[in-house]
Amino acid sequence: MLAIHKRTAHSLLARCVKEKHPTNAILKCSKSSGKAYLQTLSTADTHRATKDEELSLRDIFDLPTKTTLGSQWYHQGQPTGLLMESRFLSPKSFQGTGKEAVAEAQVLVQKVLDAKTADEKRQVIKCLDQLSDALCRVMDVAELVRQVHPDSNWQATADQVYATMLDYMNGLNTHVGLYRKLVEVMDDPTIRSTFDTLELAVAESFRRDFERSGIHLAKTTHERFVQLSSSIHDLSRDFIRFQSQPPQETRSVDVPVAELRTLPSSVMMHIMQTSNTRKRSDGTAVASIAQDGYVVHHILRDCEDSSTREAVYRMWHCGSSGAVNALEQLLEDRRALSHTVGFDSFAHMALDDKMAKSPAHVDTFLRGLAEQAKPQWRSIIASLMNTQAQAGQDSVAGINPWDRDFLVSKQQMNLGALPSLNPYFSLGRVVLGLSRLFKSLYGIELKAATPQPGEIWHPDVRKLEVVDENGKLQGIIYCDVFTRNSKAHVGAAHFTARCARRIDDDIAVSSGQQSYSSQTVVEKDGKQFQLPVVVLICDFPLPEEDSPPLLSWSNVETIFHEMGHAMHSMLGQNGFHNVAGTRCAVDFVELPSILMEHFARSPQVLSTFASNHKTDAPLPLDLLAKHTERRRKYAALDLHAQLFMSALDQRYHSAVLDPLAGDREPSPGWSTRSLASVHEDRMFTSGIGGSRIFSYVQGTRWQSRFTHLIGYGASYYAYLFDRVLAGQIWDRVFMGNKSLVQSGGSVERCSPLNREAGERFKNEVLRWGGGRDPWKCIAAVLDNGKMSKDEVDAVSRGNESAMRIVGSWRLPDL
Repeated sequence: MLAIHKRTAHSLLARCVKEKHPTNAILKCSKSSGKAYLQTLSTADTHRATKDEELSLRDIFDLPTKTTLGSQWYHQGQPTGLLMESRFLSPKSFQGTGKEAVAEAQVLVQKVLDAKTADEKRQVIKCLDQLSDALCRVMDVAELVRQVHPDSNWQATADQVYATMLDYMNGLNTHVGLYRKLVEVMDDPTIRSTFDTLELAVAESFRRDFERSGIHLAKTTHERFVQLSSSIHDLSRDFIRFQSQPPQETRSVDVPVAELRTLPSSVMMHIMQTSNTRKRSDGTAVASIAQDGYVVHHILRDCEDSSTREAVYRMWHCGSSGAVNALEQLLEDRRALSHTVGFDSFAHMALDDKMAKSPAHVDTFLRGLAEQAKPQWRSIIASLMNTQAQAGQDSVAGINPWDRDFLVSKQQMNLGALPSLNPYFSLGRVVLGLSRLFKSLYGIELKAATPQPGEIWHPDVRKLEVVDENGKLQGIIYCDVFTRNSKAHVGAAHFTARCARRIDDDIAVSSGQQSYSSQTVVEKDGKQFQLPVVVLICDFPLPEEDSPPLLSWSNVETIFHEMGHAMHSMLGQNGFHNVAGTRCAVDFVELPSILMEHFARSPQVLSTFASNHKTDAPLPLDLLAKHTERRRKYAALDLHAQLFMSALDQRYHSAVLDPLAGDREPSPGWSTRSLASVHEDRMFTSGIGGSRIFSYVQGTRWQSRFTHLIGYGASYYAYLFDRVLAGQIWDRVFMGNKSLVQSGGSVERCSPLNREAGERFKNEVLRWGGGRDPWKCIAAVLDNGKMSKDEVDAVSRGNESAMRIVGSWRLPDL
């Protein structure tokens, strides 16, 4: 099977988509105030060239956009091709490139089919991997162009190229001849014995994906598989389409205008401008509140009247019958699809090649986390009930879901506002901090680069080179991080435009086969690899006039997160497209990026770059600590929500869909009954009279808005899973286990800026991409004397016992 590598996720189609320079960060006290500040000390022998490069890196992001050279890079001179690809000069040439990629793929297909000798069969896996790369180098860029390019001609062409190549790829995914040849090769013990670990991983992934498309099924069963697949595709689109349409059942709810007086003035203005207002017979002015998420959020958080909040909550969560019907049919079809290929449920099918392996293992993990969180849940419920009583509201019955956000907001207001951290986080300083971090951990750094004409798609795009300690180019990162109207609302994302596939041993296609210029080749151990190219997308607000772009702490975490994916792509150079970088199991792919969020919260790391953009004063340590404490106060609420959605996702993809029907076919409305039953699960009981933070409200259908069911069916747990794994690696590898035992050691003695730890993580996790059992990666990186040998061995087996161990590990935010 061939797969498109779209952002960091995989489709079922094919896999397309010792410290040499120590950071001298210390704690220093101000003599005048006695307060602790984070301060960075530069070494005496710092070269001016390094300083100039760092200033350049900072300034390409921090100088006001209109005065940078971005427009010159974008417009002037002879175009060299989008993303340094000479084939991507214009929409017309891009379209031609798509045709060339298909032609190249077809030659490789024929070579696979014609393989007869042992040497030819030995090349089948290489052929398939090269074929996948040929298609995905165009399709992945087409997907990027569709999302971010401001030119409608480019967008239209990308749509056409993507659709045409997707049809061709779907044909390959059901190509019986390719499948049979692959099976023939893998079942030949002589040939199989010549495969190394990576080749075998690639071969097995191709075979597994082929068989998941039903290619090995009898004719009638395969026809049923194709029919169900088509239906699932259409129903997925229908479900997403219903999200932008107001439900027919309840379009709006009338709210007395007087009850909205506590909302921010901007929200009130928005309501008065967009809502119908009228007077009741008693003279009360009311506003008709429609399905507007912005307004609903503020009413549930800021409105003092509980009955108003309840009415708006019920309206918002009433759900669309169309969306619910589409979802139920979609889930039923997924279950039927899994049955055609021999699985008990769609969850069994989806998890078969994941770290979790089975629904039972996921359940073990989720319940282990829930048990850890219950003391925090009890504390939060008691605190919210106390606030509710102080507000004169009845707290005997517990916390209603429409009161939760209001009570949390009231508690936060009572604590008072903290000074913002934004002035310390200019975008350029943050990127400079990332470069310093990567140099400390991996011996690589980011350098500002001047794009050639036509290389970038918008003047705001910035180009970074990734270079090693010898100044050798390792990859390219394009940063498109500001919001704009021409950009799809994809949020934060990581696109792989080109992976680090080995190319010096490529199968010859023809005399006209594309040659790789020295600019796009990386030499390593006498081998040649494609230069990896990735694009990071964010939606940060544009800077105010005469100010650099300032990020919230949350946005700092976002760009650290996406750079985690980028480093996975840069350093995951195992030679194969199909398992390069982020092309790995969905419950493993977020680990490097979530680990980066820990660095974004570390005082030691922040000390290397966080300073006031006007005064250059370092970020005060006490202020950082206060913000950290505020965040942790309600972290258990977020965990509760994530656990609930993970459990609901598993229930919806289980063997029994309708809790009332049992083994019988489900009856209409079953998804709502399942929703209610998950609310009642003992997993979510806090322990205070059986009370729950999330209670089911009769008549609501929250599942109609659970869009993650489309892209993350039966794998929504993955983010929580990787949060736990990342927390353990942070605690045991980068922090030397000191944060686990809370030793009270000084910040300097617990520094995560550790080259030995970075090299360990790089060699045991990042460099493998998806070419090694992730459980073995986790066991190897944690096998540093901080865990017992028995525990390491248990983790390496990746069974239910391993999932139970992971579920017992401390979630860092609790």
